[in-house]
Amino acid sequence: MNPPTHDPYLNTVQRALREKEYRIKQIKAQQERIKQKHSQSFLHQRFDLHEFFNLPDGVGNILFFIAFILIPYIVGVIFIFITIAGIDFKIFEGINIKEYPIYWAIGYEIIAFLLLLLILKSALEFRHNAQQQQPK
Repeated sequence: MNPPTHDPYLNTVQRALREKEYRIKQIKAQQERIKQKHSQSFLHQRFDLHEFFNLPDGVGNILFFIAFILIPYIVGVIFIFITIAGIDFKIFEGINIKEYPIYWAIGYEIIAFLLLLLILKSALEFRHNAQQQQPK
């Protein structure tokens, strides 16, 4: 058998096919977003994080997992530092909470509360927009 060789024409064709598939996926995603905007109910809308973050499939899942681990922890540490320690490093060092899960849980609850507020705001805006679009 012949050893594999570098074929620039084959590489160009493969790249063109991948780009064509990517464009088709983008068009389908855009059509889905248009359908969702005209949805009758707020609760029947689809939500996909990949619409907001344009990342490759494998990388996106890893980054979301890392964010799930780190962001609540950082928010929890900042919350404890501001509310309990009063922005004083000496008091913060004296706090005997050295466990990662405690900081993470506090941050998770804060983020969950903020996300619920955003969902409520989106539902109210959706309802307001739906009422304005109805014929009178």
